[in-house]
Amino acid sequence: MCGMYKTEFEAILLLKIEDFISFLIENKGMSFDKAVQCLYQSKVYEALSDEETKLWHLSTPALYEMLEIEKKEGKIIYPDFV
Repeated sequence: MCGMYKTEFEAILLLKIEDFISFLIENKGMSFDKAVQCLYQSKVYEALSDEETKLWHLSTPALYEMLEIEKKEGKIIYPDFV
């Protein structure tokens, strides 16, 4: 099996999601429910949930920038390294 084991990735993903939701609440003034909805309904979340995209390597602010681009353009723009 290439990449990390499923349980390792799930643990990292959970931490990324928690951090992202906290970022939305603290820096963007969203309620918890709105932050969760915003993330889980995004294409960025879908891509982040796929280990193969390697988006879990990105910082939360970088992921937020991707989310903002998705809102404006309706698609995900991946960083050059992905």
